[in-house]
Amino acid sequence: MLLKALTLSVFLFSSVCAESTSFQFYSERLSETTTIRIALPETYRHSSDYEYPLLLVMDGSTQFNHIAGNIEFMSTFAEIPDMIVVGVSANSRLLNFTQTELEQFAGRSGGAENYTKFLFEELLPKLREDYRIASHVTVTGHSLSGLYSAYLALNHADVIQAAISISPSLWWDDFVILNDLANLTAEISKVRWFASMASEPDEMAEGFDYLEAAIGKLTNTNLTWELRRFPDETHDSTPLIGNVMGLRSVFRGFNAVPQIEVKSLEQLHSYYADYAEIADYNLPMSVHQYNVYGLKAAYEGQLAWGVEILEAGIQSFPYSEILWDSLATAYTMNDNYTAALNASEKAVKFAEQHGSKYLSEILLQNANLKRDTQ
Repeated sequence: MLLKALTLSVFLFSSVCAESTSFQFYSERLSETTTIRIALPETYRHSSDYEYPLLLVMDGSTQFNHIAGNIEFMSTFAEIPDMIVVGVSANSRLLNFTQTELEQFAGRSGGAENYTKFLFEELLPKLREDYRIASHVTVTGHSLSGLYSAYLALNHADVIQAAISISPSLWWDDFVILNDLANLTAEISKVRWFASMASEPDEMAEGFDYLEAAIGKLTNTNLTWELRRFPDETHDSTPLIGNVMGLRSVFRGFNAVPQIEVKSLEQLHSYYADYAEIADYNLPMSVHQYNVYGLKAAYEGQLAWGVEILEAGIQSFPYSEILWDSLATAYTMNDNYTAALNASEKAVKFAEQHGSKYLSEILLQNANLKRDTQ
């Protein structure tokens, strides 16, 4: 069993932020240039048409790296979807992340609605031109940008499907954001919202106390929410654990086989059809889902299921060295060495094209298969 677990972990391991880039984006609405950072999933080149959900990271200059890394790791094991991660740097945090203008900050606050139009009417269309982005959008923010992601969850479920608010500055303008919560109706679109608070004093803790009391009274809305406290974290450290737990929360139920149990391809399709009804979005299975579920089935006594799942994955991701290599493993387990070698040759081809971190393992399996088929 240990050997199986070790073998499985080799094939599931993924590199972090395999493809990333940045560019300067000028906004006519904001009259300023913003740095945009993008991390594509390692699997992006495994298909020519698969569309990935989007995560927008506010305060991208400081929060982008750790969030992109965690997403790459978590999606590798099908905890959450593969995602395109976009970090948006913040030039004017107080202006862009607050929804109301205060007299003492006149001209420097209250620009959240204008900033929302920048994100979804200027930046997002540009991103969709250049990248294969699905309709599902999640926004995450911390502190003032956590207030902003809360604002989106409560006011703009028309443009996002999920929001994560880490230690949000709910105190702004005498906790005005809580009015938005109280005014939610059943007519809003479905949205998932995770908010958390570290061990923080004064108005930060007070705002979260108010939120806990108010949100528990909600009835008949399409808001699915979770609140968490992290008493061992500080304001600065909490984005690490907060975003991991937030991603798990807003994608709760995404992993069809989180434990040892396995499912057939037909059962997986049925599971995700039900999940789409609950979550109100439908994402086709990704490379990592096919890989995780296929290898789990093969190693847990359902080899035929595993082969079927991996072969289906190849149909959707014909350029995936991960899936071709795993399929070669499954064929070998079934003593089909000719098919295994053919799959392994394709894995080598695409691994070399993609500069895959798996190349040495793929070459080793290929050499072993060549030896065994002589």
